[in-house]
Amino acid sequence: MHRETRVANYLLAALTALSLILLSLPASGPVRSFKACAVYLLNPVAYEGAKGVERLAGIPSGVARLLGAEIENQRLKRELESAAVVRAELEAMRKENERLTQALGLKPPSGGWKPLWARVMERDPLHWYSSVMVSAGADQGVKLNAPVLGRAADGELVAVGRITDVRRESSVVLLLTDELSSVAAYLSSSTLEGLVQGQGGPYLRMNYLNSEAALDAQDSVYTSPTSATFPGEVLIGVVSKVNPRDPFLTFQSVEVRPALDAAALKEVLILVPKGGPSS
Repeated sequence: MHRETRVANYLLAALTALSLILLSLPASGPVRSFKACAVYLLNPVAYEGAKGVERLAGIPSGVARLLGAEIENQRLKRELESAAVVRAELEAMRKENERLTQALGLKPPSGGWKPLWARVMERDPLHWYSSVMVSAGADQGVKLNAPVLGRAADGELVAVGRITDVRRESSVVLLLTDELSSVAAYLSSSTLEGLVQGQGGPYLRMNYLNSEAALDAQDSVYTSPTSATFPGEVLIGVVSKVNPRDPFLTFQSVEVRPALDAAALKEVLILVPKGGPSS
């Protein structure tokens, strides 16, 4: 400890002596240059603004140019950092604008609706394709049976489920893949109407299609305008397989791959009807 104290005292004495020597030296060019560099290293703020211009004017031109370039470089770095923050904010606003634009492009029910984004908080690992809990509830205006959409990989809003339980700060979304879920839908190529039903797994089943119609895989499936829950023309998924015809049934069915896998669901858009009765 005493040794460290002595070393610190020696350094202080040496710096004090150096300062006195510099102060006593005539204000020659090298001395002014050394003083300017030392001041800049110890206190760069001293060269900001009008005072900095005055300080640079009193030192040799070569050193003034070097210090001026360094000061300008630091200023540009700060501006670049500020610009990066602004770009990040603008990008976030652009994405939010895209989301709202997509939401406003949906066909609203009578009386209209307002979009409400919420994040997925919890899911039951034993019933992965059944339901999820989201971070919006009665305090945010969520109502029972409100349709719930999600964002597919290409950014399109697609149907994922409906609200079946509303709490103050959270809600439960019954997914389309749940066995209790069903929604009126149609095939885009033929406008054939049917009922899309959950199977408790990653795929859906569309029943009650005309038994004489020619069905094709890769056909898109959309919510029907007659749906009691969803706005019309919202993508549900794509036909992945045409099931063999059952001679004992009067209709055909197809397997549907959802446009958004429930396992990838992280955020949802709840369509809250305006002016409807509270749940």
